[in-house]
Amino acid sequence: MSGSLPMTIDAYWAIDHPDGSQGGDRVQLTSQADVVDFVRRISLPGALLASLVHLGRPLWEQARQLPDHDVFAAVHDGFGYLSYQDMASGKHYPIGLPGSPGGEYDDDEFPPGSGISIKDLTTAVAEFLDSAAIPTCLAWRRG
Repeated sequence: MSGSLPMTIDAYWAIDHPDGSQGGDRVQLTSQADVVDFVRRISLPGALLASLVHLGRPLWEQARQLPDHDVFAAVHDGFGYLSYQDMASGKHYPIGLPGSPGGEYDDDEFPPGSGISIKDLTTAVAEFLDSAAIPTCLAWRRG
């Protein structure tokens, strides 16, 4: 972590509206209240996979402003989903609830059993905001 950048997550996601149109949303998370609101918003009907870019982490490629990590979050079928990958480790998914279905998105595919409670998703995103590292509040498996 660079230390000179704020503890901020830039979160953005697509939305499929009921009328068939598509849109999106983007927020910056800087507090626990922001995280709670973010999880509420990605729980709304039509919200798709959210990308979380922690601005306190170094860039992988400075010229193109590419982050050194991929973190994705989603809510579907009443479960929270999170994935984590950085330059030092491969893709990781939580060891989630056994009855949780998998979920397939354009940028990530969550395996069955990787869904977690909405409370645990909120806690993990808040920890990622504070630490800029893989949340230790969850047990992880390699993807």
